[in-house]
Amino acid sequence: MVIYLVLMLTDLQQEQKARIVRLDGGYGFQRKMRSRGIREGKNVEVLTRQPGGGPIVISIENKKTAIGRGMAGKVIVEVE
Repeated sequence: MVIYLVLMLTDLQQEQKARIVRLDGGYGFQRKMRSRGIREGKNVEVLTRQPGGGPIVISIENKKTAIGRGMAGKVIVEVE
């Protein structure tokens, strides 16, 4: 049996991988995330975490993007 841990993207450590399960935000937020390739079912890896509450750089399908901590806190992921 496999047990998955559900976390916010902000809870992941550098180089940790997960799968996106939900976007907790309104229509505008979800549209913005999906236009950047951040959507349910995609695998994501945290590449860097900027100190002092700065943005988080992630990789989805070999594409790098930076998102703010507030937005990252609304991206719900699961890790094995």
